[in-house]
Order: sequence, then structure tokens, then C-alpha cells
Amino acid sequence: MKSTITTITGTVTTVPTLTTARLVEFVVVDARGAEFAVRAWSDVVTDAVRVGATVTVSGTEGWVIPGRSWRREPSRTIVQAYSVDTAALLLAA
Repeated sequence: MKSTITTITGTVTTVPTLTTARLVEFVVVDARGAEFAVRAWSDVVTDAVRVGATVTVSGTEGWVIPGRSWRREPSRTIVQAYSVDTAALLLAA
């Protein structure tokens, strides 16, 4: 198993789901089209993390979940995140 520290910026494409053990899981697609299955503690994922949001995720890259070619599913790299930041837009009034 590889365990590389990485930072990715991309768009959230699935609804963040709370799993057992207080982990939240969601998928992020970066500018190259690579997909990442992000797993993070629920206390580092805010309400701003939702489908369509741009996020920057820092964490440890893990195994690859192979896609099913007959369903045209891409492979996804698992990232165990320790930081999930959203790009905030500031609007002038």
C-alpha cells in the first residue's frame, strides 16, 4: 500500500455521506478528471462541502478502488483527509 501525502483541489460530485466511526465520504474530481474517494472525520467537513463545491483536500493517498469498465466507472484513489477546505466566494455589495 502506498501512503503518499497529497493535496488535491477539485469539485465535489457526490453528496457527503456520514458512515460508521464518524467518517464522512464523498468523491472529488480534479482538473485532470482524476477521481478521489475522500474519507475524513466529520469534524473537519463543514456544511459548505456539498455537490458542486470546490474543495482543497489534504491527506494521505491510499489504495485505488478499481472502476468497473462495463459500467464506464473510473478508478478512484482513496484519500484519508486531515483537512478539507472550501473555496469561499466574497461578493461586494
